[in-house]
Amino acid sequence: MTTTLGFVAHQDDCILFMNPDLWGDIFAGRSLWTVYLTAGEVPYRTGRTYGGMDYADMRIQGARAAYAEAAGVPNSWSFEAKTWNGHQVATNQLDGTDIHLVFCFIHAAAAPEDPTGDLYRMLHDPSFVANPIDGRPGYTRSSFVGMLSAMINDIGPDYIRTQSTRGHTDLAPNRDHVDHTSGAILAAMANLDASGHTRVRRDEYLGYVIRDDSTYPEEPSGLADFKTTMWTTYAPHDPEVSVNTWLPVMGKQYRRQGGSYLPGDPWTAPVDFTSPV
Repeated sequence: MTTTLGFVAHQDDCILFMNPDLWGDIFAGRSLWTVYLTAGEVPYRTGRTYGGMDYADMRIQGARAAYAEAAGVPNSWSFEAKTWNGHQVATNQLDGTDIHLVFCFIHAAAAPEDPTGDLYRMLHDPSFVANPIDGRPGYTRSSFVGMLSAMINDIGPDYIRTQSTRGHTDLAPNRDHVDHTSGAILAAMANLDASGHTRVRRDEYLGYVIRDDSTYPEEPSGLADFKTTMWTTYAPHDPEVSVNTWLPVMGKQYRRQGGSYLPGDPWTAPVDFTSPV
């Protein structure tokens, strides 16, 4: 059976930016793992009745509902705590399927309170310790990449999906989220062997830039309806998103040009990603 492993920053990123490939995996009955690198939380503030872990859970419920809808099965999940490289990580499996969601709960960037986030801090400061918001033990960059690497070894995917490691080079207003870029770079690091070469095929997917209608028009895939169904199932659980705002990208999905890496291909982290985006 083909196994796909996707790494994304937030609970809606896989739905918005890796679809319809994501739906195709579900439809084909493949073994599918999606790893949410951050908690995707926002801070409590005036005018919000939610924040922190309760908002993260809202988004988790949305992701679960969307995957169950795509799979055509009841929205029933089984919890399992898995340990990779000495770190216990929360996982959910959709009952009756081989679909798994993994939650790392790293603190997410959320402007203006914190425009950087802990993925970026880990990436740029090897001594920084990122403490997951669910209370599990913290990570340094080395231990986080080591945990993701052990996850890859254990799951044994046929191919890996990440967000773009070059999202910070896209032009405003479509420059990518700092968590998207940071998470993609950390996941790419975890997929390298000791000599800096790709272990498992990895494809990068574009983020916010697909909103640019002139450069990234709708693709003639005919699969927009499936992506829309997942999105409109997720969105009611997330009070921070507007369903209609994202409807123009339902017919869009783009792998980054030059962003597919085959086993044995060299890869190095971009050296120009030095400030929050």
